[in-house]
Amino acid sequence: MDFSTGFLRKLLPAAAALVLFFIVSAVYFAPQFRGEVLPQHDVLQYEGMAKDISDMRAATGEDPQWTGGMFSGMPAYLINVAYPAQLVKRTVGQIVKAIDTPAGFLFFAMTAMWCMLLIMGVNPWVGIVPALAYGLSTYFLLIIGAGHITKMWALVYAPLMMGGAWITLRGNVWYGAAFTALATSLEIGANHPQITYYFLLAMAALWISEGVFALRGRRMKDFARRTAALAAAGLLAVGANFAPLWYTAQHSKETIRGGSELASTSESSDSGLDLDYATAWSYGTAETLNLLVPDFMGRDSATTFPADGQTASLLNDYGLRGAAQQLPAYWGTQPYTAGPTYLGAAAIFLAVLGFLLTDGRTRWWILAVSVLAILLAWGRNFMAFTELAFRLLPGYNKFRTVSMTLVIVQWAVPLLGAFALMHLWRGDVARERLLRALAWAAGITGGLCLLLAVAGGSLFGFGRAASAEMMTEQFRQIFEANQLQEYLARGMDVEWGEATAAAMAADRIGMMQADAWRSLLMILLAAGAVALFAFRRIGKYALTGLLAAVVLIDLVPVDRRFLSAEQFVSPRRQQVAPSAADRAILEDRDLGYRVLNLTVSPFNDATTSYFHRSVGGYHGAKLARYQDLIDRHLSQLNGGVLDMLNTRYLIVPGADGQPEAQRRTTAFGAAWFVDSIVPAATPEEEITLLGEVNLRTTAVVAESALAAAETAPRQMQPDSCAAKRIDLVEYRPNYLKYTYTTPEEAVAVFSEIYYDKGWTARIDGVEAPCFRADYVLRAMRLPAGEHTVEWSFRAPAWGLTEGITGLCSGVILLGAVAALIHALRRRKKENAGTEASPAPKTEN
Repeated sequence: MDFSTGFLRKLLPAAAALVLFFIVSAVYFAPQFRGEVLPQHDVLQYEGMAKDISDMRAATGEDPQWTGGMFSGMPAYLINVAYPAQLVKRTVGQIVKAIDTPAGFLFFAMTAMWCMLLIMGVNPWVGIVPALAYGLSTYFLLIIGAGHITKMWALVYAPLMMGGAWITLRGNVWYGAAFTALATSLEIGANHPQITYYFLLAMAALWISEGVFALRGRRMKDFARRTAALAAAGLLAVGANFAPLWYTAQHSKETIRGGSELASTSESSDSGLDLDYATAWSYGTAETLNLLVPDFMGRDSATTFPADGQTASLLNDYGLRGAAQQLPAYWGTQPYTAGPTYLGAAAIFLAVLGFLLTDGRTRWWILAVSVLAILLAWGRNFMAFTELAFRLLPGYNKFRTVSMTLVIVQWAVPLLGAFALMHLWRGDVARERLLRALAWAAGITGGLCLLLAVAGGSLFGFGRAASAEMMTEQFRQIFEANQLQEYLARGMDVEWGEATAAAMAADRIGMMQADAWRSLLMILLAAGAVALFAFRRIGKYALTGLLAAVVLIDLVPVDRRFLSAEQFVSPRRQQVAPSAADRAILEDRDLGYRVLNLTVSPFNDATTSYFHRSVGGYHGAKLARYQDLIDRHLSQLNGGVLDMLNTRYLIVPGADGQPEAQRRTTAFGAAWFVDSIVPAATPEEEITLLGEVNLRTTAVVAESALAAAETAPRQMQPDSCAAKRIDLVEYRPNYLKYTYTTPEEAVAVFSEIYYDKGWTARIDGVEAPCFRADYVLRAMRLPAGEHTVEWSFRAPAWGLTEGITGLCSGVILLGAVAALIHALRRRKKENAGTEASPAPKTEN
């Protein structure tokens, strides 16, 4: 009876936490449980880019590992490849499927943060508050709305990985190593290397901190043992995901992440993204204040000025009704933003309180990595530091959107808040010290909010300068759109622009001030709850409940500004339906032709791939050579390059504004014979020649490829192509079969993307050499006669990589089971020892 009572008491906070997390998630995403769905841009794009992969799996059961539906063909490693040997992901990782997304995202994010805090010694009741703060920070809702699925799962698993590192370095090393290996395997398996990389920086900060304190305490031998265990756990986790990591690393060299071969200087040709491209989305230094005040920068790029604001009133006076809805309230430095990374004013207050109350071993590394994350997020706004990071941090130059580093701060703030609450829960801080820390925390955070609310309008520009610059461009467009050319003729646009700039700034100031007062209120509510506890007016359970309520009141209304129940739609509205143009093109049953859709942004949209083999697509790691082709030729609609890609159809806006199919009669077909070869000494010359030679009769080939392939002479018999024929007779994403006839040995160019790491060519079943032609395509020297050419794709060394993956996965699972059994037996012995101990004698 006593055992069961004790067990239930221990189970109660866990049950309460999980029930609360589920209720919050389910209420927030209530339409999901009514059968409605959330339109998510990246999910829709993903369905398009993976369509031919999923179709082939369904039809044959085979995983193609290549897609032919996007960018004329590319490896599927960063899209959708099945790795059966990822046993951790396929077993333990299936737990997250217990609750469907998007509600599952919030539930498991909060649960993972709560579990991490439990590992770190935080009371399960206390852990509820920071877990809510982590799961409800606005960035999560923004990426859920956008459909950044892998990023969200990586942020779910990241706290568990950090918890494993914590216990390995500061607790039971073997339990910690087993848990770290398991959690890190799931984190890597989420397949968002950028998020994993940032949390590895946080782990490095923890490791350095522990090393410093171990050195001071003369515990270096123990620290070395723990470091070895942590490294072994990390290696096992990498091994458990070896196959996807191997192929991603191999493939990334060929993508835009590996740099372009057209780079003209040794410095710019280093592997990695171009610095300007990588830092396009950089947080402004002042913009960082929206961590505390959500509308500091005017909310998101889609938010316009209110109908009752000064901007709308002024434009109405000029006869431009509705023009205020064409001007952005956002005035930050990012080219576009879906919303601010708001952490919660109450959460930040608790974090400052935690920093003031926590010991140095616990707080300094958290502060250090948070500051690092903010500096990295500034990107081009602090270019000296960013360039240094690109040079010194291994692999950092592979990632774009540097503002994403703020996920570390999003995690660190609730963590410090949890430590603050643990001090209050344990009662190990003297009241005088607590009140002093409370005053400082409220003074710093609340004082900043008060300053912004009262005097913030005079401290920042609020886009006045940007508005003044815009008046000769964007304002002029508004005049013209509203057919008010008389204002332009009279020069009234300048006067109007200056007045509108001032009105826009005033509206933005109003938005900021309203949220500054709001944040101040949240801080006062949280500080008030702590003060009541300090003066013993409420107990620790009431304190936890009050702070949980404040966090919910603080974050949920702000989250709903960016993702609300109103955005859910019927599943039928989310289905991708073919247009009349799509249906017309699908009547063409020939194999191999491609489509370029000009009714969308063709190289930033994958929906066309849902129905056709597309010349365009949507992916952040497309092949670098194909990106070169887009930049130099496809964006200018170079006819010869479109022909070599067998672009048979264009989808263009019709007279009625609806998509219309337009057939091109000049496309070269799935393959063709050429009668001459033009050598190119450099990649620059190679891509330039594509716009200068007749690609139907001439192949442009790099001199190095000519030598390596031992190909046919550069000049064949003129006009001999007329007696030759080559046809595509069978097509799957990873398999193509051609039949051909030629009276003499000849060179054929195939309208398929060249990729030498997996594609194999065979002539009548015998493997044959191939080489790259026309910058991105495949070519072969074919013998005379009637023959069959087959191309097949298979990831190289598949058996070996899967074997390593399966072996390491098995070791992790066995280690986790062994650790769990050992912990249960140890707990059983401890309980048995407690029960066997005689009760202490008492004196009468």
